[in-house]
Amino acid sequence: MFAPDAAFIRQVEMYRAHSDRLQQVYFLVYDNSLEEQRYLSAMRREREAFERLIGDKATLVVPLDERGTMASPGSRLLQTVANRTLRSARNTDAMEPATVIVDVREFRAPLASLLHAAGFRVVPRTLDVGDYVLHDGLVVERKSLPDLIGSLRSGRLFNQAAAMTRHYTSAALLVEFEVNASFSLQTINGLTDTISPSAISSQLSMLTLTFPRLRILWSSSPYETVSIFAELKQGQGEPDAERAVGVGQDDGAVERDSLYNAASVALLQAVPGVTLKNYQILARQFRSMREVCEASRSDLEMVLDAGPAKQVYEFLHQAS
Repeated sequence: MFAPDAAFIRQVEMYRAHSDRLQQVYFLVYDNSLEEQRYLSAMRREREAFERLIGDKATLVVPLDERGTMASPGSRLLQTVANRTLRSARNTDAMEPATVIVDVREFRAPLASLLHAAGFRVVPRTLDVGDYVLHDGLVVERKSLPDLIGSLRSGRLFNQAAAMTRHYTSAALLVEFEVNASFSLQTINGLTDTISPSAISSQLSMLTLTFPRLRILWSSSPYETVSIFAELKQGQGEPDAERAVGVGQDDGAVERDSLYNAASVALLQAVPGVTLKNYQILARQFRSMREVCEASRSDLEMVLDAGPAKQVYEFLHQAS
């Protein structure tokens, strides 16, 4: 072929695969010629296109068909959960689906949508304690692997575990892996015989020793989490949404109207000197971020300690 055409070559290959009329196909081209380089470049672009297609398919949003079922390999698991396991998790009224109260910030993750597709009744609320309330005695805090590592290093997970074990009879930490990720916390080479405060395994051990009633659940994917939730719901009553929202407010939470302004709370917690505990004190004293920015250093020291007040004031009034 004087001018190799990749599309024509693929047609010949398809014809050869479905017909026995062509016993052999010869492809002749000049060695180290411009035509050969064009053909090799076309093959490279074709290979890269397939690699991108495989990568994009692994991260595509799972589509729903007109009936609301999952059009993916995980649909079989969801169908099993909805038809068999979830049926036993329903309450006395066979027509009433099992209820899960979900923190509104969790809707950025796919689990809430998968729970709805599996037949659960998903109730969105702003929760101070936990991410998922399965019944009045069980709360679940979901962590992806990067979130788990960050929460352990910052100490935020210890505060969350303390709040969950204080207000609920049963508390669980759900460590959820991604669908195509390796289902392992550490590599084999990363495991050591020594205890190190910076090691993830050592920090998890300290967490379980500090809070004996905290249970750790391991899930290989969000699909597996749906099955775990269905099993935990079996034989249990439905959660009270108002009670779940009110949990943790007695510990110095902000007013009810402020609880639903998650963006302002996240912005306030990002200011240096503001922690998970003292941000609630600031939110009670100042009704908006504008009042916090306009407050003097003495006003901040009346609410916070001298050190955090200095950090907040210097950050908000530093020269641009």
